[in-house]
Amino acid sequence: MSIQTIIDNATFIEVNKRKVAASSISRSGHIKTADRGVGIYMFTVGMHPGLTYSTNRGLLESLDTMDVVNEANVNIGSTNSGLSYITNYQGDLTTAQQDQLTCVATTGTDGANIHVSTAGVTGNVSGYTNLFKAGDFIQPKGNTSTYRYPYQVTSDVAWSVSADITVPVHRGVLTQTGTSITTGGLRVGKNVNFQVKALSMPTYSIVPHDRIEFSGDFELMEVITD
Repeated sequence: MSIQTIIDNATFIEVNKRKVAASSISRSGHIKTADRGVGIYMFTVGMHPGLTYSTNRGLLESLDTMDVVNEANVNIGSTNSGLSYITNYQGDLTTAQQDQLTCVATTGTDGANIHVSTAGVTGNVSGYTNLFKAGDFIQPKGNTSTYRYPYQVTSDVAWSVSADITVPVHRGVLTQTGTSITTGGLRVGKNVNFQVKALSMPTYSIVPHDRIEFSGDFELMEVITD
């Protein structure tokens, strides 16, 4: 048990991945905006007071161990299928066909394109329309299957059989030491993972009858290592 248990039982999940930006207005009335960030995922997670203390002491211990120091690997919708609507893949491929996608390159002046090959996709693809739809979650596995960072597709991507399909994503592709994403597969939808630390870890109270009540929400932030 871990922070994943809190996410799986959340009463709400607030998502913030907007870039940090600064704006100024000149004396002539022109507005200028400078992009200052990479669109890091931040989550605020609400938790109900329904967990029993007697059966969740291990959870509390793992939360205390994590605190605001240690990193955790979490998902939204994989371990709790009831949340899968948040991250579900919206395109036409089956689960088996999604596993046959590979990443081949990244491009763009800000690196915000991931290039995907569908050349290895097998099975009946007649009538397919969308490889991805805007809002889909994707995450290259990289050559080591350990690449950390997920992305969201920013516009619909039509289906075709091709060794190189450009997929626009919400932020520039992040590098990871020792990992290349120009080879390897792709995690899609609910299978993407987020590497997070807690910005704020609430305390808890034990209240009648055998319940855990947290003092506030859990605030989590994606960890960028390079």
